[in-house]
Amino acid sequence: MKLNICTYLFLSTSLISMTSFADEAVKKSLHTFSGNIGVVSEYILRGNTAAPENDQAAVQGGLDYQHESGFYAGYWGSTLGYSLTKKDLISGKYTGSKAFENDFYLGYQGNITDNIGYTVGGTYYYYYQSDADSNTTETLIGFNYKDFSLTTQTLLGDVEWGNKGDTYLLASYHYILPQEFTLNAALGAYYYRDKGKFEEELKTDKTFAFRHLTVGLSHPLGDTGANVSMDYIIGGKLRDDTSLKNKVVFALKYDF
Repeated sequence: MKLNICTYLFLSTSLISMTSFADEAVKKSLHTFSGNIGVVSEYILRGNTAAPENDQAAVQGGLDYQHESGFYAGYWGSTLGYSLTKKDLISGKYTGSKAFENDFYLGYQGNITDNIGYTVGGTYYYYYQSDADSNTTETLIGFNYKDFSLTTQTLLGDVEWGNKGDTYLLASYHYILPQEFTLNAALGAYYYRDKGKFEEELKTDKTFAFRHLTVGLSHPLGDTGANVSMDYIIGGKLRDDTSLKNKVVFALKYDF
């Protein structure tokens, strides 16, 4: 699940042109396409250091489309360190080839004032080589003020990793430092529902819990379009009251 989903892009384009060349320039500026590819030392979802999505290096990447009106759509994927194809009845662990996470998302972003923005949208999670009990949709509602943002993401169905109504709350802040460094901070918490198709396995003990505090630094690699980052994750609690350990994650990412 893509963590940094609240990136606010607002384009400004003139709608009046005097020549066909100008018309074509305006037409092209209505649409923006971008992408990224990278590798992380571990894929830790929303601070869950007790059960990383991939406890080894994971390859991740995505493609994004943005329209001048505020509409956006995109795809993001990641290699996973486990399989969801078959569960061994004796060990209780999944066996088989590794799965792959696919996130398809769309939504709308807008401005309330020059400094205040919002976004509404949703994401469909599809795990390749998995069964339907792992795939679901999640809504997104977010607000941002300058470099600060607050988002809520809510599950719309019962799955093996959550109950319908589970809501992830994330507050994030980005601050430009000297020498082209950027400070990135994120505070995550969860509201857990204690009823659902898979509640017997999920064992919800807490309905609300601090999930993680993540503090990190990122830095571009010259003008290559690549950047490196290091995040320190301070663990909180899972729904079954499991205490999460602290961990450091390194990443290399290229934007295009």
